[in-house]
Amino acid sequence: MHLSIYLLPLAGLVIGLLISLMGGGGGIFYVGMLTGLFAISMDQAVSVSLATIIPTTMAASISHYRAGNVKLKTGFLLVAGGIIGVVAGSYLITIIPVKVLKIIFGIFLLVMGIGMVISRMKKQVKEELTEPGQLEELIDNENKPMSKLFIVKGLVFGLLGGLMSGMLGVSGTPPILAGLYSMGLSSLEVVGTSVMVLFFIAIAGVVTHSAFGNLNWLLVILLASGTITGAILGPLFGKRINKKTLEKFYGPFFIVFIILMAISMFF
Repeated sequence: MHLSIYLLPLAGLVIGLLISLMGGGGGIFYVGMLTGLFAISMDQAVSVSLATIIPTTMAASISHYRAGNVKLKTGFLLVAGGIIGVVAGSYLITIIPVKVLKIIFGIFLLVMGIGMVISRMKKQVKEELTEPGQLEELIDNENKPMSKLFIVKGLVFGLLGGLMSGMLGVSGTPPILAGLYSMGLSSLEVVGTSVMVLFFIAIAGVVTHSAFGNLNWLLVILLASGTITGAILGPLFGKRINKKTLEKFYGPFFIVFIILMAISMFF
């Protein structure tokens, strides 16, 4: 039994809260929810998802920026790579079968998951050997010159996120989160910076995917009304969460999330 589309604002509120607290654009959640719970066709679900990501991530970005959780210099590195990836992905989907693309991304995501495990282990070692004040100085990439490796890493992870959006019609969340996490940002900074990056990728995604189906604006308005509300409220709740507790939960959560996403690509 499928749900009425007029329950979309409530479903959007839940997803908006998750996005603003955990990071990402929510494209995968939107498409799964729209097709599974509301019986909306895949082409409509993809176009509605991409359109809804824009106001949701914009609202979350503003809230997180005001809360001091957005690292602009790092974020715009990924934005640059992401826009290139969206354009390239939109072309590649015309010459490579979707099944093959999903397998390729499944392999990418598994590699990212392993990379996140390694990064987390290195970070824990640094935390054990470094004074708290010194550790903050070490990871403060916003106020020091970026190394070539740091720039390349940002562009590559942004490119992967854009390719995922361009080829699969989703927000490209997993590579963006994995990239920001591996670049040394704190949990709240990963969340805040990721929604800013995905806002720009979503805009590029809507433009490049506009030919894939007619956009149902009623569905966009219903869903976005809930997701925007959740995106605004999320950072306010985040301020009340203990940062140390969030750090302990956030890393393992996204390592598991990335690996599960990788497995889903194979099926």
